Amino acid sequence: MKRLASAVLAAVLVLSLLQLAACVPQIVSSSAAPTLPGAEGSSAGQSPSQTAEDTPAVGVMSETARSLGITQENYPRIDGSTSTFGINWTVWRTMHNPEWEEYDSEAPQEASKTVPSYHKLIEGDVDMILVPYASEDVLKAAREAGVELEFHKIAAEALVFITPAENTAENITREQVRSIYLDYGIRSWKELGGPDRELVPICRNADSGSQSQMDNLVLDNEPMHPDIQKNYVELTMEGMLELTAFYHNGGLGGSPTDTYALGYTLYTYLKNMTEATGVGDYLKILSYDGIAADEQSIKDGSYPLSDGYYAVVRSDLAQDHSARAVISWLQSGEGADAIEGLGLIPCA
Repeated sequence: MKRLASAVLAAVLVLSLLQLAACVPQIVSSSAAPTLPGAEGSSAGQSPSQTAEDTPAVGVMSETARSLGITQENYPRIDGSTSTFGINWTVWRTMHNPEWEEYDSEAPQEASKTVPSYHKLIEGDVDMILVPYASEDVLKAAREAGVELEFHKIAAEALVFITPAENTAENITREQVRSIYLDYGIRSWKELGGPDRELVPICRNADSGSQSQMDNLVLDNEPMHPDIQKNYVELTMEGMLELTAFYHNGGLGGSPTDTYALGYTLYTYLKNMTEATGVGDYLKILSYDGIAADEQSIKDGSYPLSDGYYAVVRSDLAQDHSARAVISWLQSGEGADAIEGLGLIPCA
């Protein structure tokens, strides 16, 4: 598979921010899940004879953590997508005393990304993941492994379609997206009310969160056209933004082309990257089936591609496990405030 260069205009952006990007549990798809040491005792995994107050190095943990029964010893193993890395880091920082800076090296350093983190959860290598909703392939893998997954929504999110800001097209329909990505059936923006320029459809790699949303919400898990997967795949979220914005400029050392790219991403990820780097100034979000994507339409679900970010655990995870305490905090008012502070859209 040939990967297009994501740094299409090297002088334009250095996109290094790993943000964010999503409240009733849904059980979708059971074998024994491992728990952290001490996770089978009383409150959130402590043994009956041990309390937060007499746990070694208790000063490492914050008052919030202690109120939830979370200790240094039973802190859950959390992973997730690139777009939710900020949530993972914020949970860690909230549960640890900021004065104990020597423990900062134990904070999460990176995300495994959406599909790999789902497989780590299914295999029992982590206790909880923070991710977009699972693709059908992931749900099938869980079923085949005898694992039932619980989905706890913690933030609203949406898939959006993007194109360069100067493109005069304003809207795209479900039928048009399916024709483009399944059949490569639309080759000119003129068919979408735009200029008579070539439409270049950029796609994501199969294990990305935005591709899972594309498959779930639009393509119905039908295979994308092989020519698009071969020639126009982008491997990173930030690269998708760059490539869509600047493809028509020809790349490094290239000449401008009579094209505009079409891409897709997650709404709050684009918003936060725009605040950090300005990349959104070079892009526009297309309306979808005549409905514009904004925080209100995403939150109330009127935008057709609204979905969310989820805290996902195995259903056989002990009810007193510390990961469930983290979920309770994420769905509390304090957790919602923290999620909003990260530039995401709280559930309510």
